[in-house]
Amino acid sequence: MLAPETSAPQFSDELLWYCVKSRPKQEGMATRLLRGELGLEVFCPKIRFKRARSTGVAWVNEAMFPGYIFVRFVYPELYRRIAATSGVAKTLSFGNRPAALDDSIITDLRRHVADNETVEIACEIKEGEEIRVIEGPFQGVRALVTRILPARERVAILLNMLGQEREIEVSTTAILPDVRHPLEQK
Repeated sequence: MLAPETSAPQFSDELLWYCVKSRPKQEGMATRLLRGELGLEVFCPKIRFKRARSTGVAWVNEAMFPGYIFVRFVYPELYRRIAATSGVAKTLSFGNRPAALDDSIITDLRRHVADNETVEIACEIKEGEEIRVIEGPFQGVRALVTRILPARERVAILLNMLGQEREIEVSTTAILPDVRHPLEQK
């Protein structure tokens, strides 16, 4: 009896964009190696934003899509070398087929980022938003913004002190939104 024929998946011989899963926090290393060692076109968009640190405010760069980068290559020729690259986990696939992306997706994403693949996220404070005081005598305290005072570059915040709520004014440079990540859903 003959074994039933199994059809092997057909992979495109075209130069296409694929979504590649990186190892945790290794998008940058995978990008550098794929560009440098294999000479591939890689797109790894990042976001730049302010984050409160124990030493004050610091600008932070993080991957826009944590754990994923976009790589343009001919799948049958290079998928093994890409999978073997340090920092790479695998090429994303659905079933037995690698997930190729339409060029327009990458074009649209690139339209929104600067030359260095980075989008700067402005730190806009709004009324009713929870913030963290990052400098001054109330450093580390969480509060609620009650009013924006743009002419004086200050905001009024509501603090709970000694069991009572008090409204105080602080400089807009002394506060940050109380979120871990600027793209985080509230």
